[in-house]
Amino acid sequence: MSKESRTARRHRGDAEAARATREVASRAVRRLDVLEWVILFAAALLSVGAGALVALLAAHSFGLPFRATLIVASLLIFGVPGWFAVRRARREDEAFREKILREIGGSDV
Repeated sequence: MSKESRTARRHRGDAEAARATREVASRAVRRLDVLEWVILFAAALLSVGAGALVALLAAHSFGLPFRATLIVASLLIFGVPGWFAVRRARREDEAFREKILREIGGSDV
């Protein structure tokens, strides 16, 4: 066997391994995207349920309108923690970008 054929076989094997890795990573990303949407939907349902409980208690105790209280309470219960989560994620992304830029020598990529 010549050296070129071994090199060609190794290159083909590396290309096949890279393709398989991309396929597995792509499948994992799709599954995580679905899981993210399921968690978001569950959080929205829980916030509506908690908002309904708050609205029921407020309507009974303070005489506030149920529907308006439900909307406000649900938005607050879902929106406030969501705002903090988005803010934290953006801060982490920015820190990661800065770390990468420092590692590659500060070039703007």
